[in-house]
Amino acid sequence: MKKTFSISILLLIMILVSCKNKLNSKNTTKAEFPEFNSWRDHWENPNQKAQLLSNSKIHERIKECLRDTTIVVITSTLIEDLERYSIIKSLGDINYDGINDSIIIIPELFITEENSYENGASAIFTDKKIPRIKVDVPCLETDYFFPVEDINNDGNIELGKYYTSCSSRFKSLELISLTQEQWKIKGRVTFDIFYKEPEKEKRIEKIATNTFRMREITSENTDDIIDTWKTFEMK
Repeated sequence: MKKTFSISILLLIMILVSCKNKLNSKNTTKAEFPEFNSWRDHWENPNQKAQLLSNSKIHERIKECLRDTTIVVITSTLIEDLERYSIIKSLGDINYDGINDSIIIIPELFITEENSYENGASAIFTDKKIPRIKVDVPCLETDYFFPVEDINNDGNIELGKYYTSCSSRFKSLELISLTQEQWKIKGRVTFDIFYKEPEKEKRIEKIATNTFRMREITSENTDDIIDTWKTFEMK
């Protein structure tokens, strides 16, 4: 009888210990992987968003993007490198309104037409009337943009844009134009980082109204260099 009683007590203790371990495991999992109210909260974490909005060192344009429900700012990336996302580059008065226009980079969730998500980035302008320039990669810098000329004489300066996939030696150089409140690519050539000279700002030239050329320097091997100007018509 005593032996049966002892076994019962032992089984009860084992069950209680097992339940406690499961409970602790559940609590730990919940703490490490908190429940979010929506898919958006995973990227634009509400606590991190509140922290950024209360930070006096964050540029007001970035805060406007954080408040904008049409933009998903990747808050963890922004917090990890605030210094990088505080860099401002002046592009001059690109829309001829008498006010200098500058850009800042923000880490933004890039959503494709097929609704797939990627870590991306955007160049936002200090003039919020100018639409942001979105890319599908996180490696974007203010120095990747530079003013060219008003090639189509519409009252807006066209921009040169350096694009990198974050890997390989073959990048691209693009000319983008503001068309119907969207930035559109009007010309593109390969930018081979084996040939960094001349600098990218000297590789785009206006020939005439609606016509420009872009210089491409590349090679399949070091003995066979391709150095050519390609001409483009703006439509």
